[in-house]
This record gives sequence, C-alpha cells and structure tokens, in this order.
Amino acid sequence: MRLLFFISLFSLLLHAQSILVINSNSNVKKYTEAVDEFGKNFNKPFKTVDISSMNNKEIKKYLYDEYPDIVYTVGAKAYQYANEYIPEKEIYFSSIVDWKKLSLKNNRYGVSNELHSGMQLTLAKSIFNNIKTIGVIHSKYSQNLVNDLRRDGGPLGITIRSVKIDEDSVNGIRFDDSIKQCDAMMILPDPLFLNNEEAVKAVFRVSKEYKKPVIAYHELFLQYGATLVISVDNPTIGRQIASMIESHIHNEVIEKIQYPAGTNIIFNKKEALLIGVDFNQESSSFVSEVLE
Repeated sequence: MRLLFFISLFSLLLHAQSILVINSNSNVKKYTEAVDEFGKNFNKPFKTVDISSMNNKEIKKYLYDEYPDIVYTVGAKAYQYANEYIPEKEIYFSSIVDWKKLSLKNNRYGVSNELHSGMQLTLAKSIFNNIKTIGVIHSKYSQNLVNDLRRDGGPLGITIRSVKIDEDSVNGIRFDDSIKQCDAMMILPDPLFLNNEEAVKAVFRVSKEYKKPVIAYHELFLQYGATLVISVDNPTIGRQIASMIESHIHNEVIEKIQYPAGTNIIFNKKEALLIGVDFNQESSSFVSEVLE
C-alpha cells in the first residue's frame, strides 16, 4: 500500500507544472496590484521575478534556467521576453495596452488592459443625455481601440469622430474644430498623445471652453477635469488570470482573451455642473463613486 502511495506521489511530482510570474516592474502600482491578487487567489506554488533591473542577457539566462511550464507576464516587457526566449511555453498576460498588436500563438491567453468598448459607450450614454458624437484623439498606436469604438458605437447611435495625430501634428495643436463638433471627448491610453502633456492639457482646456465632458480611463485625469472615469480594477485582473490558469490546468475550456471583470466608475458631478452638461440625475445608482 505504501509503495502505491509513493508511486502515486512520484507521478504527481513528475507531472507537476512549474509556474513563473514575470513582473515588468514592481514599482508600477497596477502591475503589483495584479501580481499580489494573483498570489492570494492561486493555490499552487509559483515563483515571481521582477525584470526591471535585469539586462537582456540576464533575463534570457534566467528564463532558460527556470524554463517554466506556465508563465504569467505582467506588462509588455515581460511578455516580449517570455515570447522571445521561451515561445513554446504557455504564456498568460495582463496589463498590456492594445493586446491586439502582440505576437500571439495558440498557447497564449490573457486579460485585456482595456474595458469592452461597448460597455464604456453604454455607460457614457446612460450618464450623459443627448450624446451622439464622441471625439477620440489617437495615433497609429491606438488605432485598434478606435476601430472597436466605431464598431460598438454604431448600434448605440454614437458616432466616433477620429482625430488622428502623429509626431509632427501633436505639437501645438489646440483641437478646437474637432471638439466643437463633438458632444464629448474620450481619452485613450495612446502613448504618443499622453507623452505630450501640453496636448493633454489643451484637450481639457478646450473641452471646458466649449462645455464638453471628457471621458477618461484613469482617475489621474480627474485633476485635469475629467467628467467621467471608467477604469479597470487591477486586483480583479490578477484574480482572473489565477482562475484562467487553474481552469486550464484542469483541462477546462476557457476564453483565450478576456475583458477585465472589475470596473471602477467615477462620475465627477461637480465638473458636470460646472460646464453645464445635461446628465442623468439617477447616475449615482450605477457608478462606483460620485464627486460632488
């Protein structure tokens, strides 16, 4: 009987899958929140490594030495290295802007960094009355996000007005003409736009001049005057990845790419009243927080 027990135990150990969590940078709050929550909800042993201070050679050696069966990569840097050095392994990802630009194989799974565009537009329409046109400032780096907004905006009766910028046009632009023709503006996580603080300030300044609400994806934009913030709940992402890996280990069918399950919705009522935007007085019933 004891022999059978040890044979069974040896068999389990032989087939146990090693799991590695790669954090692109543990100093980034959203990365750490996802990793911490993953650890609280994943019931199997795993290792964690922060590659922010490692060079290419060190990362390559580490991944070859560990050679895990399953990898959870947090952030674009972590995914790129795992995808390059151990592409044959099962890789999960999160916290990457516009995952559609990634090189994806059959054994790739993840949670989108962006919320479902239809859900965002539905919320905006539910809160702001008479919104029919939303302006979106973007570059080639966020074209996929704009395409999704256009796709989902049509059935809702919302037209997405694209304001495309590049390295030359982003400097000194005021956005007056575009903002005048829209009922609201939406800020996307576009690196070219966000790296130009003057352009960001210009959007909020001109939107306020024309009394147009600004919809943003992170609460930091409240300081600029965002009227509505619809953001991802990062701990929820960690829980989702834990559940996805657990399900896959047990040979359960899972959706390969999932939208974040958790959402934080902040309605800046003070700003809405200040600019005189027409909004749903019952909006507090379906948002996370109202700023009076």
